[in-house]
Amino acid sequence: AWWFSPHQQRLRSVIPAPSLAVVTAGKRWWVRIDARTRRTRYTAQRRRAMVDLVEALVGELNAGQAPIQALKFALDAGPVDFHRFAQSIRLGADPLSQCTQLARIPGCEAALSLAACWRVGSSAGSGLSDTMAQLAQGLRDDLAVRAEVQSQIAGPQATARFLAALPVAGPVLATALGVNFGQVLFTTSVGRWCLALGLLLDALGLWWVHRITTSAYPAA
Repeated sequence: AWWFSPHQQRLRSVIPAPSLAVVTAGKRWWVRIDARTRRTRYTAQRRRAMVDLVEALVGELNAGQAPIQALKFALDAGPVDFHRFAQSIRLGADPLSQCTQLARIPGCEAALSLAACWRVGSSAGSGLSDTMAQLAQGLRDDLAVRAEVQSQIAGPQATARFLAALPVAGPVLATALGVNFGQVLFTTSVGRWCLALGLLLDALGLWWVHRITTSAYPAA
């Protein structure tokens, strides 16, 4: 097509359509994986923040603060995402409804447990500090399980990435030895289909390993 540069036209004439399709699909898959990784990292940070929130709440309660005041202090000490909930409580909002809204943030689902403990402590008159301390211990145990799972799957993930990169090492080594592999891969129909099939299998292997490792995590 006339709107492609000469360099792009040469690439389209050399690289087969199946290979271009595999590369395009792989790029889109990589973008989705990167976005999912960012979301996972954000969710993990909020899970740790929830543990810090409950522990700070326990500390404030043990120091003699009123429950609502202790919750406001704990929220103010958390990430910026939590500050607006503290401001709403400061303006007279119901703490239970604010905890329910906080639970909608990915990684902050434990706020529902916090609201349940708050409701039970308020209705039964039991010690809220002890209940929150048990909740904090449960959240710490959950983080420990997730960290253990991460350490167990780190090795298989690294091995999969290494094996996925091995096909690139072959052509690089061939070039260093003076072998013109590009003439076979890019100028013959068999080479082009082998290139497309290799890229496809490599991408499928990475996807399969990613699916297995992500399914190992405990449910949120």
